[in-house]
Amino acid sequence: MEPLRLGIIGLGVMGSDHLKNALSVPDVIELVAGADPLPAARAAAEEKGVAAVASAEQLFARDVEAVIVANPHPEHEAAVVAAAERGIHVLCEKPIAATVSAADRMVAACRQHNVLLAIDFNQRTTPIYRTLHRLLSTDTIGELSRVALVATNWYRTQSYYDSGSWRGTWEGEGGGVVMNQAPHQLDMYVWLGGLPNRVKASVGTRIHRIETENTVAALFEHEGGRVDTFATTTAEFPGKVEWTFVGDRGTLVCDGRTLRLYRLADSLRHQLLTAPKNAKPSGAWEDVPADPIPRDETGHTGLLRQFARAVREGTPPIATGEDGVRQLELANAIIMSGLRDRPVDVPVDRAAYDTLLRELRQRDV
Repeated sequence: MEPLRLGIIGLGVMGSDHLKNALSVPDVIELVAGADPLPAARAAAEEKGVAAVASAEQLFARDVEAVIVANPHPEHEAAVVAAAERGIHVLCEKPIAATVSAADRMVAACRQHNVLLAIDFNQRTTPIYRTLHRLLSTDTIGELSRVALVATNWYRTQSYYDSGSWRGTWEGEGGGVVMNQAPHQLDMYVWLGGLPNRVKASVGTRIHRIETENTVAALFEHEGGRVDTFATTTAEFPGKVEWTFVGDRGTLVCDGRTLRLYRLADSLRHQLLTAPKNAKPSGAWEDVPADPIPRDETGHTGLLRQFARAVREGTPPIATGEDGVRQLELANAIIMSGLRDRPVDVPVDRAAYDTLLRELRQRDV
């Protein structure tokens, strides 16, 4: 496959990581140049032998076929739409945007101009999560009755927030932990458990001196009465990631590294309705090894390889623009529910959320 001529918009923390990863896969990626308005960011790229320009417009002029959009997410829409209008394919950092209305416009622009829009949800390439997805997709534990997600491994210091004037602000981030740290888990939740119909959330800010939320507890309501739970924070240590999927035929528990399955001998529904008093269902725990996946197909480099194939060969990307919208539905719903103190239906009311974010950005800090 001919290497994909790639540019990077935004050479900050994530952009410089993408630069390093792109340089490590020269068989599928030809890194043309990066773009960033900051001279220091451009100088850092040039030290690695990569040409750097000051704007996306200058980057587009270098005959790139695709770009990674890694500038601040409130600025994603302008970069993605500009690329789409020039027929340039896009791999966009998470979250896709700050608001679902902006994300809708990005997806529509890429569809209109027939370019690929993929999202950097690289955790979908992790072998243990791909194994979990396979087990759930093949009905291993039957119909789900409950999912619980704890993602409290996002510890951040005040110095972290003070390191950039945009961090922890409504203007610069459009949210806190659900917009910056936890989008991967929210995407995985939708990928593994489906998008809920309604969200009830409590959001707050503990200890840190920031505008946005750093602690969340939420209920995700699904059709049929299933209610899932989600908790995340940047103000807890040591924290953990823990997934629990309870179904009619068993339970799956995953910590991001290991996976265990409790396999029931019979349907739980059948046992509940027919078993004698005090009888307990029979079953047993077993460890589930991760499916064997080549290392170069995992992580950010695996995602880059797959993105290049998607452009060249038309294969589906690991995560589409529509997947980015679904993840953002949850993030926006959590913030709106918590701050308005009411349940929020999914899909989120676009106009209502835009109004909320405008109000938050206009507040005196």
